[in-house]
Amino acid sequence: MEAVVEQLRSLILNGELVPGAPLRQQDLADQLGVSRTPLREALLRLEREGLVETSASGVSRVVELSGAAAIEVLDVREVVDGLAARLMAERGLDAEERAQLDEYLTAMQDANGREDKHGYLVANTAFHLQLLTGPEHRRLQQFTTLIQMSCQATYLRRQRQTDRLRSSAGEHRAIVEAIVARDPDAAEARARAHIRSARRHWLETGADRAGAGDGNA
Repeated sequence: MEAVVEQLRSLILNGELVPGAPLRQQDLADQLGVSRTPLREALLRLEREGLVETSASGVSRVVELSGAAAIEVLDVREVVDGLAARLMAERGLDAEERAQLDEYLTAMQDANGREDKHGYLVANTAFHLQLLTGPEHRRLQQFTTLIQMSCQATYLRRQRQTDRLRSSAGEHRAIVEAIVARDPDAAEARARAHIRSARRHWLETGADRAGAGDGNA
């Protein structure tokens, strides 16, 4: 069953199963080459992770983050990212970790130069996952799926906002500079400001602005 969970999770996080899409169990079972029993169990697991939602009628769908739901996720991200950056600054980076973060920063910069928004998404997600897992804090690492899901969702919202992606890359660099300087307060403040900025630009899209105004997800 674990393999089925991983396959479905990858299909969702890679955008092959798009937000809001109904998940037809027989079609998915055929696609993955499994029976419907492990598939149902996998869908239940992904529902607990927040990637799937099931209506009262029993129809499962990929979660679509918009409106109030998007705000709630980014509220949590602000706390999680801020704490992760603080812990990394307190612990410090070894040479390998610093090189890896620099590689992600360069990849984001290069992707922006090529207007390769998918390349930016990949590097951005990897950057945030490294900050999350670096402190070896087990409770923080429970938010791995949230990071992946929200990075994908914000990318889908911002893929036409080229200027925002460029400023986002600069915010990532500022976070790393604070971590390297072993300044926990600055690292946390910059990480939280980065998520607030993402939230502000997310809400600039018409659909989310409407959702935030009327409270509908």
